[in-house]
Amino acid sequence: MKYTNLDGIGKRASRLVYGTVQPVYAGSREEAFEALDAAWEAGFRIFDTAHSYGEDAHAEKNFGAWIEARGVQDEVIILDKGFNPGQKGCPDVYSAQMLRDQIEESLQNLRTDCLDIYILHRDDPRYPVDEIVEVLNEYHDKGAILRFGGSNWTYERTLEANRYAKEHGLTGFTVCEPNYSLAVLERDPWGGSETISGENHAQYRAYLSENRIPVFNYSSLARGYMSGKFDPRKGIPIDQCIAEAPILEYDSPANRARLTRVFEMAEEKGITVPQLSLAWLLHQDLEIFPLIAPSAHHIAENLAALDVELTQQEADWLLNG
Repeated sequence: MKYTNLDGIGKRASRLVYGTVQPVYAGSREEAFEALDAAWEAGFRIFDTAHSYGEDAHAEKNFGAWIEARGVQDEVIILDKGFNPGQKGCPDVYSAQMLRDQIEESLQNLRTDCLDIYILHRDDPRYPVDEIVEVLNEYHDKGAILRFGGSNWTYERTLEANRYAKEHGLTGFTVCEPNYSLAVLERDPWGGSETISGENHAQYRAYLSENRIPVFNYSSLARGYMSGKFDPRKGIPIDQCIAEAPILEYDSPANRARLTRVFEMAEEKGITVPQLSLAWLLHQDLEIFPLIAPSAHHIAENLAALDVELTQQEADWLLNG
């Protein structure tokens, strides 16, 4: 693992983030502990979880119990998400009280008095940003949240939140957790997902880069589209290789062409498709921390991406040919 520092956090930050979205983390505590132990042993120090992961926030609760049992409170960086309208355990209508309630519940579930990073899981553009920013600052001021930002928030709404914060002498969004990968998100069949991939979002990426806002991107391997399980060159139907979700979100001629180029370059370099796909992300001009959720036997393969070197010409060719 490689590490860096995040201003205001005070702990070593692993360059890759370990995600707890998989059902194992909301299942039995024994299985969750085993998976978390493997990630910790591999060097992960940032762990991503959410109030909506599992029935009754069970993934949060298992993660909090693991932190306490292992005594790693002073080293682990908790990246927690809440405020997710329409999801289990979350009302459909935004309110300041709902945000307070979910922050308090997450603090309790995670057995901590401080969330290192707090991310608003989804947005409702109809709801004013002022109350959201005000509540987040309440918790920031008392040390219960160190840094905060949005996940599926558009560029325009992020700017709106930060303008309000600046105008009122408050702290704004200083982190971001969008969809981002070498494969461009073509469709959003579920609704509410926001990406920074593709030419349409170049301005957002430039803003994040210029302001050195850390990006904790989800779907780093395009939900499995860039896993190497589907090879466009072989003629095997895609639905026999990967699940329906990445097909609905990512499958397109442009992304198949990108995936083909990844296979070709990976073979030349003697590495895997996931390693090259992650290396491409790490090469971008962003303070980026790719979020991954590998099983125990894939952790080492993913970590090897940290040592893959790319030239700018190679990175550009992978994206655009």
